[in-house]
Amino acid sequence: MKKILAILIIQFWVFNLLAQENREKVFRDTRIVNGHSTEVLPKGMMKFIISHRFGTISSGVQQLWGLDNSTIRIGLDYAFTDNINVGFGRNSLQKHYDFYLKYRFLQQRKEGGSPVSLVYYTNAAIRTIQTPQTEDLSFIDNLTYVHQLLLARKFNEFISFQIMPTYVHRNYVLDLESNNDIYSLGTAGRFQVSKVLAFNLEYYFNLPNQLASQYQSSAGLGIELETKGHIFQLNFTNSLGMIAPLYIAETTGMIQNGDIHFGFNITRDFKVGARK
Repeated sequence: MKKILAILIIQFWVFNLLAQENREKVFRDTRIVNGHSTEVLPKGMMKFIISHRFGTISSGVQQLWGLDNSTIRIGLDYAFTDNINVGFGRNSLQKHYDFYLKYRFLQQRKEGGSPVSLVYYTNAAIRTIQTPQTEDLSFIDNLTYVHQLLLARKFNEFISFQIMPTYVHRNYVLDLESNNDIYSLGTAGRFQVSKVLAFNLEYYFNLPNQLASQYQSSAGLGIELETKGHIFQLNFTNSLGMIAPLYIAETTGMIQNGDIHFGFNITRDFKVGARK
């Protein structure tokens, strides 16, 4: 009986190991530029992340090309299972607190199985800034919600692609022209140029006649530098906000005018609980 049990345990361990090796990592990190990728943390892992966006590069030497001004998001992500991630963050822009849930339905396989990765992402955020425009708003008025489907495929060792149909709802809109409900289609690509260097591109196309004229589509370029155990992300984007309600519905930067924000992500992954 003990021999049979030992054989079953070994077979289960080998099967699980082979299944993990067969998984295709479409992107290297859980973030692309502004938005999320289809990647999730493995069970029991936690990610501490500090994200910065500085002022516009076009502000010139007087503002040190934007480095004198910055917004920041401090966040914590955790994986309950290999397919379920949750996260919490605090944003200095409009003093937002945000919460997200990420569930992976499918993961691309190297051989057989699914040819794509599919993830559902949802976010709820609360604006807590006090201004003449917001001081009389209720807790419910300041809430926003986001729903996304993330569909991605790694085509070869050099190119990955992702599409992101997105719905944003804001209970209260601060301007008189924009809709409460925003529909957007995001696209992203990753281009591996060497073992340690990759470029990410991201763009969100907002359907017409939803937003006031001052708001622009969000676009970004990311540079990924991979070292042993760490990925450094340097980003250039026309969006100052780092959560979906802000970068999708409230981006004002016009790229043709030099309204580009430099930023970066600093992350640290660690295991919660005893290691196997």
